[in-house]
Amino acid sequence: MKKHNMAQSLDRALDGLHFQADMREQVLQAAEHPVRRPGLPRRAAAALAVCAALVIAAAAAGPTLWKIIQEDLGPQAPYATEVLSGCEDQGVRMEVQAALADSRLTRLYFTMEDLTGTLFREDTACDLLLSLETGGTFSWGNGGSGLKVLDYDPERHLATLVYSRGTDELSQEPPTSARLDMTYLLPGERSARMTLADTDIPFSVLESITLESGATVLLPGQTPLLIAGNEQLPGDTLCPVEESDQPDVFISSMGFAADGCYHIRFTQSEEVSSADASEYADQPVFSVEYYLYDPEDPNRWPSQGVGDAAWTAVEGGWDVCLPSLTQETFPYLNLLVLRAHYSVAGGRIEGNWEITVPVEAVEQRTAAPVETVLFPYTRNGELPYGRDWDAQLDRVTVSPLSICADFSTPDGQESPCQLTGSELSLSVSLSDGTTLAPAYCDEVWSQRVGWVMWEFNEPIDLSLVESITLNGETIPLT
Repeated sequence: MKKHNMAQSLDRALDGLHFQADMREQVLQAAEHPVRRPGLPRRAAAALAVCAALVIAAAAAGPTLWKIIQEDLGPQAPYATEVLSGCEDQGVRMEVQAALADSRLTRLYFTMEDLTGTLFREDTACDLLLSLETGGTFSWGNGGSGLKVLDYDPERHLATLVYSRGTDELSQEPPTSARLDMTYLLPGERSARMTLADTDIPFSVLESITLESGATVLLPGQTPLLIAGNEQLPGDTLCPVEESDQPDVFISSMGFAADGCYHIRFTQSEEVSSADASEYADQPVFSVEYYLYDPEDPNRWPSQGVGDAAWTAVEGGWDVCLPSLTQETFPYLNLLVLRAHYSVAGGRIEGNWEITVPVEAVEQRTAAPVETVLFPYTRNGELPYGRDWDAQLDRVTVSPLSICADFSTPDGQESPCQLTGSELSLSVSLSDGTTLAPAYCDEVWSQRVGWVMWEFNEPIDLSLVESITLNGETIPLT
């Protein structure tokens, strides 16, 4: 993996900005020789130094990357910090540009550029993740709106994105670092899935042969059927393959073979390749699960699939044998689930993309209730489970941008705490007599704790906050 230094990353980031040469040199000098502030690592100091010069440069520029980011941030833009870092592998360059870290949620703004011009498609999948460091430990956390594409430049194959993620629900500390990492891209991703009930599964004895390996396989083309969900058909049903159909994958034959077992022969086009990691690339792109009732207890629904499918590679695809599904056990068949996951653009591109940048959370104030405060779980204003899901308010955190309430499960309560955050009423009292009602933003309930977050329409002066009232309970901020 190729790492880029600060000046190189900035030089690319400034591409397209038009300003005088001496100003450009000023920005680059700030990146190479930052003024170190007490308590800040070199990278953070460099980012802050660059920020001051870059704001001047970007102010005179036309529509740019920074404008795209600022439009997404809206009134919260002044609280974001620039954190420039990048990496490159397998012809894909990823560069972090800015971050906004609040009490719980962090937004990381970055670009991804396809230097090959072939990998970024509408059907490209990846395993890109954002993790946050709290208390010295990185975690994927919970909550947030996830990954969003803000802009795409088709000429440069350059995407501008934002990733929103919440900190680990068990941590009450603000994040100190953010990490983007990705191990693969999957252009041309496709998937198909079909679930057949017992009466929809064909019962037929088909022609088969025994290979030199001793495996029995069905002959092809006996019952050509489309797999519903393969973009041709909605719903789960069996439909014959017509001459006009050109499916990537389909069922070529489906029924009993000479060995007495049920077989399914799948066919795949030449464009189909594995979506799995390279060490599994020679495995089938298909999977089959089937569920049998217990003959001794036929009224009990089978909760686990039979896991004895045996696969054999055949010309143009795969034959799968279901050893436990015979003509004798067929009446006990409950469900048959067929899946396919594959690529039509060359398969998985594996690499190592990782960027870790420092983030600095906005200023915060916290307060805890003096006495125990419990809130019942409601849904549409009703108590569906009585008081079995109560949540105890532990503390509230206020920033210029938001309010976050942290909850836990009361001692002795068996069920984990749970609230409907959007049904909670919240108001904020300021020292100038103003009362604000921030809008519900997000919530997470996991591991017997939870949090609910609200955002202000406009940033507020944190020093003016006197108290917070949540569902009639007032918590003063001293």
